[in-house]
Amino acid sequence: MFKSLIRCVFLIYLFYGFSYANTLKYSVNFFGISAGVITIHLKDKDDVECKGDTKGLFSLFYSYSFYFKQQGNNLFLEEIKNNEKKIYDTKEILQKKAWIPVFINMLTHSNYEVGSSINIGNIKIISEENIQNEIYFFRVEHSHTKRVILWYDKNTHTFPRFIQIETKSGIITFERS
Repeated sequence: MFKSLIRCVFLIYLFYGFSYANTLKYSVNFFGISAGVITIHLKDKDDVECKGDTKGLFSLFYSYSFYFKQQGNNLFLEEIKNNEKKIYDTKEILQKKAWIPVFINMLTHSNYEVGSSINIGNIKIISEENIQNEIYFFRVEHSHTKRVILWYDKNTHTFPRFIQIETKSGIITFERS
């Protein structure tokens, strides 16, 4: 009986250990206007794919889609903006499109103790405040991204319900679908 219990626990561990992959969808608002949808496929903490497209009213004025891939410290971004395609390497992403790896890293990290930091290249995300383990405030250094706020549901703490990222260009709000 004990051996079969151990075997069962081992099989469950194997199943969940190899099934980290999560697919998440977030609706995106820019300046309070519905701007699009982002789909994230988390294979593991260091292997992430992300796709996004403009949708709704925003897409009438601005056409944007992107494909982002993170494998360890290597980043890749392909974007199509108003029918013009551009490829970014890791250095360019961290300089010009830092909100994407910042967004992804807020999903893949869970240690938000006040004062702790997450590093993405030369970008440093520093936890500043935690309100009842539901709302977290971060300051971002060495980037056009300035602040990040995460909101979790009271009952679940797996992935944030809302993420707000303040950039040089404006405020982007993500709501989990």
